[in-house]
Amino acid sequence: MLSKVYCASCKGLEVTTVTIEVEVSDGICFFLVGLADNAVKESQQRISSALGRYGYRIPGKKIVINMAPANIRKEGSAFDAAIAMGIITASGQKESEWLGDFLIMGELALDGTLRPIEGALPIAIHAAQKGFKGCIMPVESAAECAEVDGITIFSAETLQDVIDILSTPDSASSRIPLRPKYMPRKEWDHDFADVRGQSMAKKGLEIASAGSHNVILIGPPGCGKTLMAKCIPSILPPLEKMEAIETSKIYSVAGLLKNTGGLVRERPFRSPHHTSTIQALAGTVTMPGEISLAHNGVLFIDEIAEFGRAALEILRQPLEEGEVQVCRARSRICYPASFMLIAAMNPCPCGYLNDPYHNCTCSSSAVMKYASRISGPLLDRIDLQLNLKRVPPTEIVGLQEKEEEPSSKIAERVRLAREIQLERFKGESFHTNSRIPAGKLARYCSIGRQEQLFLRRIIASQGISARGYSRILKISRTIADLEGKDFISLAHISKAVQFKLNINGIQDV
Repeated sequence: MLSKVYCASCKGLEVTTVTIEVEVSDGICFFLVGLADNAVKESQQRISSALGRYGYRIPGKKIVINMAPANIRKEGSAFDAAIAMGIITASGQKESEWLGDFLIMGELALDGTLRPIEGALPIAIHAAQKGFKGCIMPVESAAECAEVDGITIFSAETLQDVIDILSTPDSASSRIPLRPKYMPRKEWDHDFADVRGQSMAKKGLEIASAGSHNVILIGPPGCGKTLMAKCIPSILPPLEKMEAIETSKIYSVAGLLKNTGGLVRERPFRSPHHTSTIQALAGTVTMPGEISLAHNGVLFIDEIAEFGRAALEILRQPLEEGEVQVCRARSRICYPASFMLIAAMNPCPCGYLNDPYHNCTCSSSAVMKYASRISGPLLDRIDLQLNLKRVPPTEIVGLQEKEEEPSSKIAERVRLAREIQLERFKGESFHTNSRIPAGKLARYCSIGRQEQLFLRRIIASQGISARGYSRILKISRTIADLEGKDFISLAHISKAVQFKLNINGIQDV
């Protein structure tokens, strides 16, 4: 007797439907074919023990299990539940007319309980796209998928639950997880009200957050670079529904959505250590890296000059294209990686160049060597440079303490600017000013003759590249949005140039 059960294989964010074909005939042997790895081949022992808990068994006959398509490698233990159901139905121990309408996933424990899987969310979305009626998953994995539209998600604690759902799916409403209600966070660990002074840097970070622009912070130790970077999540708007799904798919594949009870709603803030390897940053064929985990959020590179040159250069592709490609001998995976880069560094190895309170101990050659660790092409992809000075003692400890602007007020201006961009780019594949492609720059960042002449003089005198010119226009567009202006004025461009020109001067520090 032949039985077919459906499950899925997730490689990166790419999902493939896997058909489990089980044939039971006369004889005594057990074959599992279809390019399965050791974890899949070991499923026989797990399935045998789990079936015995509920009065079922692997029959003493010839059993051939084929995992199609056979040319795709099957990895992991998430196929256990589907294989078990194939054996039960093919051997006549249980029948289900709904078997072909469901996609079944889950690893079996020896006692028959289902353990959570990785990649549940992209698998559920794939099942909805392929027209399956429902998707049966372990409880923790089903919670990830509760907000997927177009398909019914069922949660199962044990193999018996899977059997019961397939027997009468219409009466298994108690197995459908509730959609979690998102409540925006009211308090953050870090707030711009706690940052003393640095008004220019705060304004630059507000502009960057409003348009999702890349920023580098340069200043001596203790001037507030790291603190201000950690304050950025408090002024960013929550993820939109589609952004939340995109980001959550990456976190699901990485196994970071377990026990979270739903989608990622707050923008990610990833801060890898400078000892991180290239694979940790870019990811592997089976696991997304820090660059992808920061998708639709912030990637904070603290002490960027301490990172290896090769590790930094992998940032160039995602900064330009919004994705990172991981290529190996026989596979190629593309992860989305559209993030806002926030980098921080000291002005020299000792950190006290031009500091009024400390003497710099670095030679001029050491300063140049330190600055040259960041390549010109990478710097050209950074929109704003914020040069920070040490906060004066009068601002650190004031006799009449000055009240700094809280993140809540800045967040409101950022939210309004983002809404303007969402409306402007309705129907486009991008949603922020920083992602305007070159071909549509003239449409969305048009400027008058006076502004063109001003920029022409600046480009001629400062040697700004074509990429630098486009980024000045995008920053100007964001500054205009923050002011609620439809047009880009000379004042907007002048302020944008002020931020951009410092980037080209970093190697002269």
